[in-house]
Amino acid sequence: MKPTYATAEEEAVIKMLQSTGPCCVDDIVKHLHLSWSEVFVAVDRMSRDGRLSLRQVGYSTYQVTLPAQLAPPQSPTRQEAA
Repeated sequence: MKPTYATAEEEAVIKMLQSTGPCCVDDIVKHLHLSWSEVFVAVDRMSRDGRLSLRQVGYSTYQVTLPAQLAPPQSPTRQEAA
């Protein structure tokens, strides 16, 4: 089993996704002021081990999502007055 540790770039990406929700790789680069390659390496590693999801939404546009953000929102249960 591989040891689990996160690089500073990985932690920054996770924090950003937790606060903003799903976003594109280019938005992460701009927001975190990291190089495209730093973000790519972090996102690639985390998508391979399941910490986040990466999907193509355009020709060269990729959306990054945390696993918890993939689930559809659940509607609150309504209790009927008896």
